[in-house]
Amino acid sequence: MICQNCGHENDIDATFCERCGARLGRDPNFGRRQQRYSEKSGMSSSTKLLIVVIVVLVAVLGIAAGVLMQSNQDANTAAGNDQVSVSESQEKVTYKAEWHKVTSFSGIDDDYRSFTIKGEQFKVVMSATPTLNYNTNFMNIDVSDLSGIVGSGELNWGPTDSLSTKEKTVKFTGSPGTYYLEVSTKDLESWTVTIYDYY
Repeated sequence: MICQNCGHENDIDATFCERCGARLGRDPNFGRRQQRYSEKSGMSSSTKLLIVVIVVLVAVLGIAAGVLMQSNQDANTAAGNDQVSVSESQEKVTYKAEWHKVTSFSGIDDDYRSFTIKGEQFKVVMSATPTLNYNTNFMNIDVSDLSGIVGSGELNWGPTDSLSTKEKTVKFTGSPGTYYLEVSTKDLESWTVTIYDYY
């Protein structure tokens, strides 16, 4: 006699189950072993495996979503920080050395001036217009520091040259400090000297 409650096989004349004590004999399959009992007693191993796989997939998806959200948040935070650092680096990059006007002076005759530069390069832009005398006209500049002459530049007009204004740029390399400019001229209508510092 098969117990409907626990599936224990009892003697044929038993009224109660020897294992669980349930009353026997009420089942229409009275006295016959149920063929599908193992299916009713619990889940099959394939069902259990499927449930485990589903739980693992849900856990993996949750972890992946959390990691993705955290990386997006970190990326947004980093992007915000990058914007600040980018603008800071842009300020550093855009502050490249440039030419800055130091001074400008003009005259007709010889002159002597001093100027101070901050950078390690500077340039002197000289321009002049000669007078009409059918002779040689010129403008010379000598740039010096305490150790001596650093460099020179000149503009010349011959007796047959037109009375057009000429301009010349002379670049110098030296350490920051004070320099002296001596202008020598002959028969000029006017001249101008502009000094630019590179820093």
